[in-house]
Amino acid sequence: MPHLLILALALIMPLTAGEIRTWTNPDGSKTFKAEFIRRDNHSVTLRPIGGRELSLSMDKLHADDHVWLKTNHPTEAEAKAAEIPDDAAVFDTLKFGDDRKTVIEKLKASKMVEANLDSTFFGRTGINGIYRTVHQIGGLHCYLFFDWDEGDRLKEITLRTEDKSAGEYNSSLKPCWEALTELIGPIYGKPLQTVRMPAASELANEQMLATHLWRIDHGGTVMLGASRLGDTYQVSVRFTKEKIEVRRIP
Repeated sequence: MPHLLILALALIMPLTAGEIRTWTNPDGSKTFKAEFIRRDNHSVTLRPIGGRELSLSMDKLHADDHVWLKTNHPTEAEAKAAEIPDDAAVFDTLKFGDDRKTVIEKLKASKMVEANLDSTFFGRTGINGIYRTVHQIGGLHCYLFFDWDEGDRLKEITLRTEDKSAGEYNSSLKPCWEALTELIGPIYGKPLQTVRMPAASELANEQMLATHLWRIDHGGTVMLGASRLGDTYQVSVRFTKEKIEVRRIP
């Protein structure tokens, strides 16, 4: 089974039909709440709250609605296309070299991650820390952070847990670290480095200590470890285009 498909199966769950959500017209000027009923290649049938079913042409809906439909209620052709994994992807469908527009489109379509901020604010805030895993890993959500090369193309993805205090390091962060170890291991094979999780006292500010390091077949490195920012601590997974050499910790 391709490695990204394994990760997808671990991080997504079956979707519920009949969801009531907000729908938007093409230019984003009008919205209404309605329940999804069904769709085909050209139209979607909705039931507005307190109203009767209505059928709308797909060109009457916003691009974000198209993404939602394709992700949650794909046509047969869309579903078959989604089953074909891209072996060059490093996390979900994201690939090193993707431009920002492509990254955002892939994030919106993902079943593995979700945004905690409306997409209309992306231009003002950027996307660092906006998306997180849909489901918790070892009891914690992981938030996504991105780094770009000089050509404004993706060169690094970091999954980082929510911040925890030193007192929660062992009780909250360690179970997440253990779960990520079990999740990533079957995907990327035997790690080049495997050491214990460092104690909170071993982490300097703005430092990540890697406990596990894997090579990506088509180029790059995956590192799992613990990090510190100020007085808070995190578990982090870094997918980078760089070839990082092994650096042992005690």
